[in-house]
Amino acid sequence: MFSLSIKEMTFFKLRYLLIGFILFFVAALVFIISGLANGLANDNASSMKQMEVNSFYLAKDSESRLDRSQFTIEQADKAKDATAFGVQMQTAEKGKDGKKIDSTFMTFENQKLVPEVVEGKAPSKTNEVIVDKTMQEDGVKLGSTLYLPTVDKNVKVVGFTEHFTYSHTPVVVMKTAMWEKMGFGYNALVSTDGTPKQTIKGDWSTKDDVVAQIPGYSAEQSSLNMMLSFLIVIAVFVLGAFFYIMTIQKVQQFGILKAIGAKSRSLISSTMLQVFVLSVTSIALAALFAYLLPALMPAGMPFVFDPAVVLTYSAALLAVSLFGALVSTISIVKADPIQAMGRVE
Repeated sequence: MFSLSIKEMTFFKLRYLLIGFILFFVAALVFIISGLANGLANDNASSMKQMEVNSFYLAKDSESRLDRSQFTIEQADKAKDATAFGVQMQTAEKGKDGKKIDSTFMTFENQKLVPEVVEGKAPSKTNEVIVDKTMQEDGVKLGSTLYLPTVDKNVKVVGFTEHFTYSHTPVVVMKTAMWEKMGFGYNALVSTDGTPKQTIKGDWSTKDDVVAQIPGYSAEQSSLNMMLSFLIVIAVFVLGAFFYIMTIQKVQQFGILKAIGAKSRSLISSTMLQVFVLSVTSIALAALFAYLLPALMPAGMPFVFDPAVVLTYSAALLAVSLFGALVSTISIVKADPIQAMGRVE
């Protein structure tokens, strides 16, 4: 019976190819949207996610938002078992041409939190900084000068890091000495181990809570996740309808098979096997397409192929397909051998 189901698929190639294409495009759309969601999440908060810290101590009533939290240098000096962390969104001007670059300036009192340099060197002088590689698209090179008009200071780029962005802007990492020289305060105290009690007023927040409060982060993710949810719900009805129609078209065949001794259980198993093979093949091809897609996308497109996420959605789509096919098997149980043989008076 199982070999017969495979032979049927090879005989009616066009019918099963069309259904396979529909499942392929639905799965590919799910994987592409999930990849864009991951890409936007990384582009918005990769710097925060890379920080090897557990908790952020923020000012009272800041609601886990870094931009609402401010500590003076004197307050930061009173930190116990925690180090100062500063973040400021600024518009920098590049070199002599004065090209404006939206960027985020950060500083870490704990030098172990400074991101790895992938090109150039780590800062050794007060006015030296490392920047995210995306700034190279704006013409920033090793040795370039960035001017901050709000504080009338210049810094020199001596190294590049990668995947270190904040709120869709490249991050510029500088030494705390230069940070304080510019007159900036600190936004948080960070801890790599627990939530030590502090003498200054504030509250501890988890990294996840702080990331969720980055401007635009939650809105982007919730919108894309809702799209994915609706897409999977739509897939339930679309695939269910196709499998139901496909099963209805074979009711007479099922009736004849029952007349010669086939059991409903065997016919249902045969149909489910066809759907399983078709679904696994289509979903696997869609996953491969999503994996290769970044090579075809424009440079700078925020797309991240996450195997764990793809595997999760693959399992969901497979379950949806099998569920839709299982609903359609009701017609197999109701198939009447007498009607199929044309013996109804």
